[in-house]
Amino acid sequence: MGLFQAKNAFSSIFGGGRINFPSEHEAHWQTDRMRYSPDYGWLEQFEYQLLFTPDDTKIGHSRHCLIEDSAFVATAYTVPSFNYWYIDADEDRTPIPMLTYQRKHIIRYFPPPLKIQGEIHAVRPYEFLGLDTYKRNTVQFHRKRVNLIVPYKELMTSDYFSNDDQPLPMCLRGKKGQMSPEKVYIIRAWMYIGIPEYWDNLLDGGFRGFKTVNYYESRRPWLKEYYVYRKRLESN
Repeated sequence: MGLFQAKNAFSSIFGGGRINFPSEHEAHWQTDRMRYSPDYGWLEQFEYQLLFTPDDTKIGHSRHCLIEDSAFVATAYTVPSFNYWYIDADEDRTPIPMLTYQRKHIIRYFPPPLKIQGEIHAVRPYEFLGLDTYKRNTVQFHRKRVNLIVPYKELMTSDYFSNDDQPLPMCLRGKKGQMSPEKVYIIRAWMYIGIPEYWDNLLDGGFRGFKTVNYYESRRPWLKEYYVYRKRLESN
Protein backbone atom coordinates (compact mmCIF):
# COMPACT_ATOMS: atom_id res chain seq x y z
CA MET A 1 0.00 0.00 0.00
CA GLY A 2 1.41 3.37 -1.06
CA LEU A 3 1.60 6.47 1.08
CA PHE A 4 -1.47 8.11 -0.45
CA GLN A 5 -3.51 4.90 -0.35
CA ALA A 6 -2.64 4.67 3.33
CA LYS A 7 -3.65 8.32 3.76
CA ASN A 8 -7.07 7.71 2.18
CA ALA A 9 -7.65 4.55 4.22
CA PHE A 10 -6.59 6.30 7.44
CA SER A 11 -8.81 9.30 6.69
CA SER A 12 -11.84 7.12 5.97
CA ILE A 13 -11.48 5.47 9.38
CA PHE A 14 -10.54 8.43 11.54
CA GLY A 15 -12.02 11.27 9.51
CA GLY A 16 -10.38 13.52 6.96
CA GLY A 17 -9.02 16.99 7.31
CA ARG A 18 -7.49 16.57 10.74
CA ILE A 19 -4.31 14.67 9.87
CA ASN A 20 -1.32 16.53 8.36
CA PHE A 21 0.25 14.03 5.97
CA PRO A 22 3.36 15.05 3.97
CA SER A 23 2.86 16.12 0.38
CA GLU A 24 4.08 13.89 -2.44
CA HIS A 25 7.11 16.15 -2.92
CA GLU A 26 7.93 16.03 0.81
CA ALA A 27 7.54 12.24 0.86
CA HIS A 28 9.96 11.81 -2.05
CA TRP A 29 12.41 14.26 -0.47
CA GLN A 30 12.39 12.35 2.82
CA THR A 31 12.86 9.03 0.98
CA ASP A 32 15.84 10.34 -1.02
CA ARG A 33 17.31 11.97 2.09
CA MET A 34 17.40 8.62 3.93
CA ARG A 35 18.46 6.55 0.92
CA TYR A 36 22.06 6.18 2.05
CA SER A 37 21.35 6.29 5.81
CA PRO A 38 19.08 3.31 6.57
CA ASP A 39 20.09 3.38 10.26
CA TYR A 40 19.48 7.11 10.77
CA GLY A 41 16.50 6.48 13.05
CA TRP A 42 18.85 4.64 15.40
CA LEU A 43 21.68 7.20 15.10
CA GLU A 44 19.52 10.16 16.06
CA GLN A 45 18.81 8.63 19.46
CA PHE A 46 22.33 9.69 20.50
CA GLU A 47 23.90 13.08 21.10
CA TYR A 48 26.96 12.14 19.03
CA GLN A 49 28.77 9.19 17.45
CA LEU A 50 32.51 8.62 17.07
CA LEU A 51 33.76 8.72 13.50
CA PHE A 52 37.23 7.77 12.22
CA THR A 53 38.30 10.10 9.39
CA PRO A 54 41.40 8.92 7.46
CA ASP A 55 40.48 10.78 4.27
CA ASP A 56 39.43 14.16 2.87
CA THR A 57 37.11 14.80 5.85
CA LYS A 58 40.11 15.39 8.15
CA ILE A 59 40.76 18.83 9.63
CA GLY A 60 42.07 21.19 6.95
CA HIS A 61 40.98 18.97 4.05
CA SER A 62 38.45 19.73 1.35
CA ARG A 63 35.50 17.77 2.80
CA HIS A 64 35.90 18.61 6.48
CA CYS A 65 32.95 20.96 6.02
CA LEU A 66 30.72 17.87 6.15
CA ILE A 67 31.56 17.49 9.86
CA GLU A 68 32.33 21.10 10.77
CA ASP A 69 30.11 20.87 13.86
CA SER A 70 32.07 17.89 15.17
CA ALA A 71 34.70 17.87 17.94
CA PHE A 72 38.20 16.46 17.43
CA VAL A 73 38.94 13.64 19.91
CA ALA A 74 42.32 12.07 19.09
CA THR A 75 44.68 10.80 16.41
CA ALA A 76 44.32 7.06 15.97
CA TYR A 77 45.39 4.06 13.87
CA THR A 78 43.30 1.17 12.61
CA VAL A 79 43.72 -2.23 14.24
CA PRO A 80 42.90 -4.13 11.02
CA SER A 81 45.00 -3.73 7.89
CA PHE A 82 43.85 -2.11 4.65
CA ASN A 83 44.84 -1.72 1.03
CA TYR A 84 44.50 2.05 0.66
CA TRP A 85 43.77 3.38 -2.83
CA TYR A 86 42.70 6.71 -4.18
CA ILE A 87 41.30 7.69 -7.56
CA ASP A 88 42.83 10.79 -9.08
CA ALA A 89 40.34 12.27 -11.52
CA ASP A 90 41.03 15.86 -12.57
CA GLU A 91 40.51 18.06 -9.48
CA ASP A 92 38.75 15.41 -7.41
CA ARG A 93 40.32 12.56 -5.52
CA THR A 94 38.41 9.68 -3.95
CA PRO A 95 40.21 7.81 -1.13
CA ILE A 96 39.23 4.13 -0.92
CA PRO A 97 40.32 2.05 2.11
CA MET A 98 39.74 -1.63 1.36
CA LEU A 99 39.76 -4.07 4.27
CA THR A 100 42.19 -6.96 3.83
CA TYR A 101 43.12 -10.00 5.87
CA GLN A 102 46.47 -10.49 4.16
CA ARG A 103 49.58 -10.13 6.28
CA LYS A 104 52.14 -9.66 3.53
CA HIS A 105 52.39 -7.67 0.33
CA ILE A 106 51.96 -10.48 -2.18
CA ILE A 107 50.13 -8.84 -5.11
CA ARG A 108 52.27 -6.68 -7.37
CA TYR A 109 50.99 -3.12 -8.00
CA PHE A 110 48.54 -3.45 -5.11
CA PRO A 111 48.93 -1.24 -2.02
CA PRO A 112 50.51 -3.20 0.86
CA PRO A 113 48.29 -4.29 3.79
CA LEU A 114 48.93 -1.64 6.47
CA LYS A 115 47.25 0.27 9.27
CA ILE A 116 45.82 3.72 8.50
CA GLN A 117 46.37 6.90 10.48
CA GLY A 118 43.40 9.21 10.89
CA GLU A 119 41.39 11.37 13.27
CA ILE A 120 38.56 10.50 15.63
CA HIS A 121 35.74 13.04 15.75
CA ALA A 122 32.58 13.21 17.85
CA VAL A 123 29.98 13.78 15.14
CA ARG A 124 26.37 14.92 15.51
CA PRO A 125 23.90 12.35 14.09
CA TYR A 126 22.42 14.73 11.49
CA GLU A 127 25.86 15.15 9.91
CA PHE A 128 25.79 11.48 8.86
CA LEU A 129 23.09 12.33 6.32
CA GLY A 130 25.56 14.42 4.32
CA LEU A 131 28.44 12.02 4.94
CA ASP A 132 26.45 8.96 3.89
CA THR A 133 25.30 10.71 0.72
CA TYR A 134 28.84 11.85 -0.15
CA LYS A 135 30.23 8.36 0.46
CA ARG A 136 27.26 6.62 -1.21
CA ASN A 137 26.89 4.47 1.90
CA THR A 138 25.66 0.91 1.11
CA VAL A 139 26.55 1.39 -2.58
CA GLN A 140 30.23 2.41 -2.83
CA PHE A 141 31.15 2.29 0.87
CA HIS A 142 29.92 0.60 4.02
CA ARG A 143 29.91 2.61 7.24
CA LYS A 144 31.15 0.08 9.78
CA ARG A 145 32.54 0.19 13.29
CA VAL A 146 36.24 -0.69 13.50
CA ASN A 147 38.72 -1.05 16.35
CA LEU A 148 41.23 1.81 16.60
CA ILE A 149 44.50 2.26 18.48
CA VAL A 150 44.89 5.53 20.38
CA PRO A 151 48.47 6.04 21.68
CA TYR A 152 48.93 8.20 24.77
CA LYS A 153 51.28 8.96 27.66
CA GLU A 154 50.38 9.61 31.28
CA LEU A 155 51.80 12.52 33.27
CA MET A 156 53.03 11.27 36.64
CA THR A 157 53.73 13.83 39.38
CA SER A 158 55.56 13.60 42.71
CA ASP A 159 56.77 16.00 45.41
CA TYR A 160 60.24 17.50 45.49
CA PHE A 161 62.41 16.40 48.41
CA SER A 162 65.82 17.44 49.71
CA ASN A 163 68.93 15.35 49.13
CA ASP A 164 68.34 13.50 52.42
CA ASP A 165 64.70 12.78 51.47
CA GLN A 166 63.37 15.33 53.94
CA PRO A 167 60.42 17.59 53.06
CA LEU A 168 61.46 20.98 51.71
CA PRO A 169 60.46 24.26 53.35
CA MET A 170 56.95 25.34 52.41
CA CYS A 171 58.23 28.09 50.11
CA LEU A 172 60.24 25.55 48.06
CA ARG A 173 57.69 22.77 47.80
CA GLY A 174 56.24 21.83 44.45
CA LYS A 175 55.51 19.04 42.02
CA LYS A 176 57.76 17.47 39.44
CA GLY A 177 56.32 15.76 36.39
CA GLN A 178 57.45 12.77 34.38
CA MET A 179 55.90 11.19 31.30
CA SER A 180 55.13 7.49 31.35
CA PRO A 181 56.16 5.16 28.53
CA GLU A 182 53.71 5.21 25.65
CA LYS A 183 50.53 3.23 26.18
CA VAL A 184 47.68 2.39 23.83
CA TYR A 185 43.92 2.38 24.22
CA ILE A 186 41.49 0.53 21.95
CA ILE A 187 38.34 2.41 20.94
CA ARG A 188 35.60 1.71 18.39
CA ALA A 189 34.32 4.22 15.86
CA TRP A 190 32.52 4.35 12.52
CA MET A 191 34.62 4.22 9.38
CA TYR A 192 33.72 4.27 5.68
CA ILE A 193 35.20 1.16 4.04
CA GLY A 194 35.12 0.43 0.30
CA ILE A 195 32.69 -2.24 -0.91
CA PRO A 196 34.63 -4.88 -2.91
CA GLU A 197 31.67 -5.68 -5.18
CA TYR A 198 31.73 -2.08 -6.39
CA TRP A 199 35.43 -1.21 -6.55
CA ASP A 200 36.80 -4.61 -7.64
CA ASN A 201 34.91 -4.28 -10.91
CA LEU A 202 36.81 -1.08 -11.66
CA LEU A 203 40.13 -2.64 -10.66
CA ASP A 204 39.49 -5.74 -12.76
CA GLY A 205 38.48 -3.50 -15.64
CA GLY A 206 41.94 -1.94 -15.65
CA PHE A 207 40.81 1.55 -14.70
CA ARG A 208 44.03 3.59 -14.61
CA GLY A 209 42.97 6.21 -12.09
CA PHE A 210 43.80 4.04 -9.07
CA LYS A 211 46.91 5.03 -7.11
CA THR A 212 48.36 4.05 -3.74
CA VAL A 213 48.05 6.41 -0.79
CA ASN A 214 51.43 7.46 0.66
CA TYR A 215 52.74 5.33 3.50
CA TYR A 216 55.49 5.93 6.03
CA GLU A 217 57.70 4.05 8.47
CA SER A 218 57.20 4.44 12.21
CA ARG A 219 59.57 3.82 15.12
CA ARG A 220 56.72 2.33 17.11
CA PRO A 221 57.18 -1.47 17.14
CA TRP A 222 53.42 -2.09 17.08
CA LEU A 223 52.89 0.19 14.08
CA LYS A 224 55.85 -0.14 11.69
CA GLU A 225 54.49 1.18 8.34
CA TYR A 226 51.19 3.02 8.03
CA TYR A 227 49.14 5.04 5.54
CA VAL A 228 48.52 8.79 5.77
CA TYR A 229 46.16 10.49 3.32
CA ARG A 230 47.53 13.97 2.61
CA LYS A 231 46.38 16.99 0.70
CA ARG A 232 47.11 17.18 -3.01
CA LEU A 233 49.88 19.77 -2.57
CA GLU A 234 51.69 17.43 -0.15
CA SER A 235 51.44 14.30 -2.24
CA ASN A 236 53.94 13.12 -4.80
